[in-house]
Amino acid sequence: MAVYDHAGRNTYWPDLDTLSHQHGVDSAPVRDQFRSIDIAWQRLLDGVQGTDTVVLATADHGLIDTAPERTLYLEDHPELAEMLALPLCGEPRAAYCYLRPGTETDFQLYCRERLGAVCQVARAEELLAAGWFGPMPEHPRLRRRIGDWVLLPADGWVIKDRLVGEGRFAQVGVHGGASASEQWVPLIAARP
Repeated sequence: MAVYDHAGRNTYWPDLDTLSHQHGVDSAPVRDQFRSIDIAWQRLLDGVQGTDTVVLATADHGLIDTAPERTLYLEDHPELAEMLALPLCGEPRAAYCYLRPGTETDFQLYCRERLGAVCQVARAEELLAAGWFGPMPEHPRLRRRIGDWVLLPADGWVIKDRLVGEGRFAQVGVHGGASASEQWVPLIAARP
């Protein structure tokens, strides 16, 4: 949640996101955090009572819960890893794939045959044209940051890669996907 103070400066409330990652979006710590936000929201509205102020609050993204049994690890798919020029980038709910030259056909086939039940694959160019990365005009460096293909796990699923020496990293709440619950981000407007 972002809050702007009386001088128009943005204030970010990071705890909700952090707790959602650690415990899940419907966990007791997250519900407690929502209560804290509600109290802070009311105090903010009380503080601007009698002024010509509109208070806006929004989130920067939605989250969903996942579980270890709904996690694809690239290390379990060495053939797929060999086709990549770089580690997976982006989000575990939308992983950008940079392919080695000459592997595109094998990549598509592997993804359909081995991951197809729980993961869609799309050309990054097609997602760009469909507006997945926002309205045009695009940033000059956008195309080189989204890879050649994007792996899109099914609802509740994630795909993860690790750098050499990096341990397994687990989060309960994750973001970056395209499910309806992840795309629905509220905007709250109040005029005290």
